[in-house]
Amino acid sequence: MNEKNNKIQIYVAGGLIGAIIGVAAAYLLDKSAELEGERTGITGKKVSKTALGVVSLLWSLIEKSR
Repeated sequence: MNEKNNKIQIYVAGGLIGAIIGVAAAYLLDKSAELEGERTGITGKKVSKTALGVVSLLWSLIEKSR
């Protein structure tokens, strides 16, 4: 039972950290658009670049742990 609780705590912590990082990324995308003088803050191009960057980061973290 203790191992199950540890896994749940890890998943909850990971979810919270992921949510915080997601909000921070959205905020930074919005602020970068304001600095560039664009009207729309979040474009498909920016979202795809950010998503690929996150996937790349996660992939490298997974590979290092092996």
